[in-house]
Amino acid sequence: MRVSPLTKLVQLSRSPKYTDDSDGFFEPLSPPAMWAHIEPQGPIGDGRNVQHLVTMRFHPGVTMDTRIVVDRTRELFVRGVQNINDANIELRLICEEIIT
Repeated sequence: MRVSPLTKLVQLSRSPKYTDDSDGFFEPLSPPAMWAHIEPQGPIGDGRNVQHLVTMRFHPGVTMDTRIVVDRTRELFVRGVQNINDANIELRLICEEIIT
């Protein structure tokens, strides 16, 4: 994996599972932050959502229930996970950002 493109420090958390006794907070993954490369792919649907391709080192906790926070203000939600060559070295993620 090339290290140079990983220029954004992102926060990783698991989406809350809502139950009668849950508080609805996002649970940080461990480790809670990683370096990533984010490439906008363009609008999807009605144009209020933007799709991104996110590349990062392998993290065993990243799943379809993962939220990625960029620059403390933007939220990307993982919609697809690819473990490149099943080598546990690099992940490529398809993410959706909801523009409000």
